[in-house]
Amino acid sequence: MNIQSLMKLWRQWTRPKQAVESFRSQRSKGLSIAFFVIFAIVAVRAITIQVLSPSADILENLARRQYQTKIELAPYRGNIYDRRGEPLAISIRRPSFYINPRVFDPTKEEIKKISKILNMPFNKVRDISDKKSYFAWLARKIERTQADQVNELKIQGIWEISEPSRFYPSGLEMAPILGTVGIDNNGMSGLELAYEKILKGDNLTTYRHRDARGKPIYSDSIAASPEKTGQNIVLTIDSAIQDISQTALEKGLIAAGAKSGFVIVSDPHTGRILAIANHSLRPHAGSTEDESQRNFGLNDTFEPGSVVKPLLIGKVLDAGMVKLEETFNTYNGFYHEGSIKIHDDHPLPSMNTEEVITHSSNIGTYQIVRRLGPERLYNSYMDLGFTKSENLLGISGQSRGRLSRWEKWAPSRFANLAFGQGIAVTAMEMVQAYGAIANGGTLMKPYLIDHIESAEGGMLEAGSSEILRRVYSPEAAFKIRGILQKTVDEGTGSAAKVEEYTTAGKTGTSQKFDITTHSYSPTLRVAGFIGFAPATDPHLVIYVVVDEPSVGKGYGGKWAAPIFKEVAEETLRYLNVAPDKVVPKDVLAKGTTNPVKKSAN
Repeated sequence: MNIQSLMKLWRQWTRPKQAVESFRSQRSKGLSIAFFVIFAIVAVRAITIQVLSPSADILENLARRQYQTKIELAPYRGNIYDRRGEPLAISIRRPSFYINPRVFDPTKEEIKKISKILNMPFNKVRDISDKKSYFAWLARKIERTQADQVNELKIQGIWEISEPSRFYPSGLEMAPILGTVGIDNNGMSGLELAYEKILKGDNLTTYRHRDARGKPIYSDSIAASPEKTGQNIVLTIDSAIQDISQTALEKGLIAAGAKSGFVIVSDPHTGRILAIANHSLRPHAGSTEDESQRNFGLNDTFEPGSVVKPLLIGKVLDAGMVKLEETFNTYNGFYHEGSIKIHDDHPLPSMNTEEVITHSSNIGTYQIVRRLGPERLYNSYMDLGFTKSENLLGISGQSRGRLSRWEKWAPSRFANLAFGQGIAVTAMEMVQAYGAIANGGTLMKPYLIDHIESAEGGMLEAGSSEILRRVYSPEAAFKIRGILQKTVDEGTGSAAKVEEYTTAGKTGTSQKFDITTHSYSPTLRVAGFIGFAPATDPHLVIYVVVDEPSVGKGYGGKWAAPIFKEVAEETLRYLNVAPDKVVPKDVLAKGTTNPVKKSAN
């Protein structure tokens, strides 16, 4: 064996040892690096937990979730008052019950008792008790008598807490205006929704401590953040006038066998809304809402009918296109020209301008208003505020009228628009337009919020009267006002007469459009009356609408005018407005109030 062979054998014998040693060295380095990395991670985590605040907050929140129950309670909402300071919506405390499902383990018999007291389904109570959380509501804002009965059961795991709840002293009659709030005290409709940010305030947060088993350590709560009560709203509504309007409306709707109706009372000189009464006796077709909450006077649109005749004739009169003594051929109640066919309910062979209004002639009105032409008629409606947002009061759901552009009108459409059909209006638009006649020709912006005040009573924001524009000259407004007084004294509005006060106004009866037949219904009517009192110095504008009267003929003079009379008479007496008519002695002898010296008419 030579030296080369020996060297080869030596290398073969030593190579495995070198490989093993190399492997051992590499493994040792790897373990060292892994150990260092793990140590570094643990050290960084320890430093993060002990020093850095975000993780400290996380641990603190974790501990709170394990040993504290956080409860967010709604604050006291701001109150809503009428213009005299009478409360319309206030917050009171009501008892609520919450449970710890990990402790609350009622028997079947106890669940039955709870269900009966709280008027809850058995399965709902059982499902609440089966929850895996540390907190769940059992019942909220219940009656005190119910709460006392639950407490008498002495079931472990149920605790009582007080929550603010909304209370409406006026009941349901103001609900269409005020609206409602949800279980968490959030506004759901009406003013409660529209002024949510002002009324709500800031939440109250409380913590209830418990031990490791979820049982309370003590019952007192700790306020983590203070409650801030919402601001108060004072309305222009007068609750006494609201009651007068509501009573007269309900009585009138029952007498007419009507579906529904409304009354709006306004101050024509300021634009203040003094009352908005709504009532429904029968549900509207296809309606899915609670109609006790529906604001017909603000949310509904309808064809106004004859009540727009004085407004449009006033525009023609103001433009110098017609004179009061001018006479028109009214064709004994039937007029036919091309596609235009017009009927009068009170036919006469001829009438002057004044008689056209007092007898509510469609034919005469068309002959007068057609002098404007389509474009000027359209602009007249716009000038009076119809279809515009300037009549909105800021209440959720309030509508605007609708009218297509004049370029699209067919001759028959123009004829219908001349006497109040073919346009959809709202009650507020009508009230403000008539207010312009009553106050001498100025269109006022309506408003419902008198002022907003802090919870302590300090003034924060005040509403005010706003003139939009002049829509009639004083001379034209005075002439139309005189004709409307004669309409009550001698014409179709005689049922609106009041013994001690002069009244002025206009009846309106319009056919309802039937969506099933795509034509005007021969039987369904909207009966209306709008006017002001006293006629010599108007303090009030009152609009009454009776929807679908079913007793006798559905005329506005028969069903809406008597409601107007009652509201005007009672409201003027309530406001201590001096009578402006000489009252016969036999009327005074029957006990008429305010038997003071009367001024001549």
